[in-house]
Amino acid sequence: MSRRLATVAVLLGGLLTACAGANPAQHFCDDYGAAVGKLYTAAGDYAAAPAEFTTVARSTLDELTRVRAGAPNEELRRAFDSAYFAMTVFSEDEGLADFLVRTDFAQDDVVKACAEHGVQLKPDAG
Repeated sequence: MSRRLATVAVLLGGLLTACAGANPAQHFCDDYGAAVGKLYTAAGDYAAAPAEFTTVARSTLDELTRVRAGAPNEELRRAFDSAYFAMTVFSEDEGLADFLVRTDFAQDDVVKACAEHGVQLKPDAG
């Protein structure tokens, strides 16, 4: 009897693991964190290297277009759209860098949405 229960428990555990699968938000959140982490780091160095910030900002905004396509659900896409809009309203790189330096990374809409999906992002992810 106990051998049967052990077998059933092992089979049930394997079935639950297979059904649960990997966190579908993980890849999207990791990609977003890596891209935006680089941008936050470059923003912190803006005064010393404004040209470097410009290069990083352009490549990051291009990369984020690809990242959005990987959002596994509408909630993460909406969070992305909100965060992306906040990064694109600045006509000058200096304004974007200043905004990022003054912004609390934890308040980024995607960072909060990823946390709700069990993925913790850090500002130094890039």
